[in-house]
Amino acid sequence: MAKYLEKANNETLSFCQCEHALASIPGQLDCPWCGCGYLIPCTYCRKSFTYARVVEIDLSYVEIVTADRARGGYDTAIDVVQSQADWLADVMQDFELGDIVVYFDGCYLKLGDDDIDLVGLFANHSLARLPHHEALSAPAALVATLGDVQYWLTRERPDREIDDE
Repeated sequence: MAKYLEKANNETLSFCQCEHALASIPGQLDCPWCGCGYLIPCTYCRKSFTYARVVEIDLSYVEIVTADRARGGYDTAIDVVQSQADWLADVMQDFELGDIVVYFDGCYLKLGDDDIDLVGLFANHSLARLPHHEALSAPAALVATLGDVQYWLTRERPDREIDDE
């Protein structure tokens, strides 16, 4: 049994209509404002959702990653799979069953976290509260903030590595 992320609901933004959607490994691109920097992709349909719940599933992290990568048509070599499985095992330690989790610029965070100071994959962030949380009462807040190209470009890390592949 492993702790993992399952779609919690269809609130705010949810393009995924799978009944028991599991989170795919984040695949953030160099355009995080498109949604890849703040939404969670489904391992089955590949469409995204905003909120995930921590659940237990009867798979190991290696099995989760292997199945996810195979469904997406990606390399399932054990060295690639193992590094992502190790990352998952490390990330999931911080969460308890039932926690509601969101994705934000390379990190999974508890929805209720406040005073966010984060060095993300693309940008540096300093927020009183996650836009995902604000979006529960004002759904447009998520796209108005994290869907705004300027939000990201004004915070872009000057030291971030750009993958040319």
